[in-house]
Amino acid sequence: MTHNPILGIAIPTYKRPDQLRACVLSVIRAAEPQQVPVYLLDDAMDDTNAAVYAELQPRYPHLHVQRNPKNLGIDRNILHAADTCPCEYVWLLGEDDRMHPHGVQTVLHAIARHPNPFLFVNYSAVDNDLRFIIKERSLPLRDLQEMPGETFFRELAWSMGFIGACVIRKAEWNAVDPAPYLDSYFAHVGRIMHMIRGKSVTLLPEPLILNRCGSPEIFTWTGDANNVFTGWARMTRALETVYPRDACEASRLSFQHAHGIGSLKFYAYLRADRVFTPALCEQLLKEYPGTAAHTRLAKLIAHTPPLLFRGLRALLMSCRRLRSPPLDPLTISSP
Repeated sequence: MTHNPILGIAIPTYKRPDQLRACVLSVIRAAEPQQVPVYLLDDAMDDTNAAVYAELQPRYPHLHVQRNPKNLGIDRNILHAADTCPCEYVWLLGEDDRMHPHGVQTVLHAIARHPNPFLFVNYSAVDNDLRFIIKERSLPLRDLQEMPGETFFRELAWSMGFIGACVIRKAEWNAVDPAPYLDSYFAHVGRIMHMIRGKSVTLLPEPLILNRCGSPEIFTWTGDANNVFTGWARMTRALETVYPRDACEASRLSFQHAHGIGSLKFYAYLRADRVFTPALCEQLLKEYPGTAAHTRLAKLIAHTPPLLFRGLRALLMSCRRLRSPPLDPLTISSP
């Protein structure tokens, strides 16, 4: 059976088999009517995900698994996933994301009508357990838009740090050397921004993906938090050979503002899971300096027992749960 040559879905995987299973089931449900292929690039270096593959491959003939011969790490495995997909466009996805049932159909329709080299897919932020929506739309879009790549880079590219937002035309992607952007944790963003210089971007307003982001404990990068939080700056500095320096600075500031990096609220959020340590505090204060009072409070947070902030966060999440819409069970249940 021939797969759809227009769009493929690529998922870099590591060691979260339960999340991977649920993610792939949601993708199969959306991809099967259009025979869109799905590529899983396994970086686990063991059999952590073997049972998931054995269960799901017979269910969908266009599900392909490739185990990496060596551990590539997050950055390189994301790039490898996109490189592996042979279709005209590739849609990246995280192994713990969920796709809405009409996601593939919506993206194929957008590609047909707006065949730009990069399509941004809006997404919803949800809690760890997929019980409620934290933020309905990452970007407050209501209509499909096209905008110059540089404008997107300056103002909105921060939202594509989440790989599920990225649909990429392979012809332009293949033409860009990723080396300058490696080890930033945002190599895919650097490569995409490089490839769309002077071109237009398509922005899809409807959230098609659920992004689990309730707390840092669910992420695989927490052991290297400093490099993650400073990686956007390194990536945009590498792009200064492609875009004007003021555009790169605007992108850095928009990323910092959108994620609240450097704010006391941000530090308290990280401290709840022991991510914000005194050592990380010193490193982040160098990158994101503040007033003397801000610095003192940041250091106080770094030395405060995490249990206090964990309790405050639990209270905040409970309040959000009361006023947030519940998730559509069709999106998070198995087909």
